[in-house]
Amino acid sequence: MRGPKAPARTGRKAETMQKERTHEMYDLIAFSKWNQNLPLPELAKSLKELGFDGADLPCRPNAPVTHANGPERLPEVKRVFEDHGLRLERLVTNLIEADAEAERLLEAIREVGVRKIRIGCQLLGKADPRKQLAVARRKLVAMGALLEKHGVMGAVQNHSGPSLAVNVSSCLLMLRDCDPQWVGVQYDPGHCTLSGEPVSMAAGLLGPYLHSVNIKSPRQEYYVNPATGRLAHKSIWVPLRDGLLDVPATLRALRNAGYRDALSLHAEYRSHFHMVEHDIEATNGLVAQDVAYLRELMAGMA
Repeated sequence: MRGPKAPARTGRKAETMQKERTHEMYDLIAFSKWNQNLPLPELAKSLKELGFDGADLPCRPNAPVTHANGPERLPEVKRVFEDHGLRLERLVTNLIEADAEAERLLEAIREVGVRKIRIGCQLLGKADPRKQLAVARRKLVAMGALLEKHGVMGAVQNHSGPSLAVNVSSCLLMLRDCDPQWVGVQYDPGHCTLSGEPVSMAAGLLGPYLHSVNIKSPRQEYYVNPATGRLAHKSIWVPLRDGLLDVPATLRALRNAGYRDALSLHAEYRSHFHMVEHDIEATNGLVAQDVAYLRELMAGMA
């Protein structure tokens, strides 16, 4: 298997942006799901005004940039972001099959200089978990070979709920045959909070598989189930100060684990009664508060 290709050359503008990066603990990038349908210049302008250093862009079915059109769209996305002083830092894909579509997209991703992406993970559904695990392990090994070929690192996001990736421990089961240089875990401590896996343990277990980090914070909201008339609860996502995630402890655990890459802020504010993330203006206000909070914490830990 041939090694990764040399990184694509960056222009003077990108080099200047690199020199101007802050000396904070971590750069902040936006998982731009809540505003992905804005015209590209408006999206870039908004992210810059909200205080981000770059973007963690959806590139998957049902997003403006997809697996199919990504090779044509990504150079334009990179150019527009750079024109606004932002980096196209990461991509969120649903890639799981090492097929021709993945090959074509990974080649384009390498060409625009993105080196880390999220890849897909199978949901359990009604399938036998051990059989699903075996299938996932085979697919991830094949995907790892394709990622290595193109010099792009991929990661599975740990995600609470009926998923093989319910926590870091289960992710590591899926990845045990993979080279961590090319396939790792996109650590989401908010989801680990729901799954009951402590931040210090998860960060310690990951070791070389710690690929990238998402930041968002959950709570449980209680309501009466109208079908049963009984009290029920649902996981919701709230501003960082208001949730269950111990954000200062998370930053310390990441630092102790040697993590140095960007944090991807997920603006998925919602409750059982209202999907705030569907209101761009309201979400922007909460995003600005979370960015300020993270920068305040990082400044105090520098």
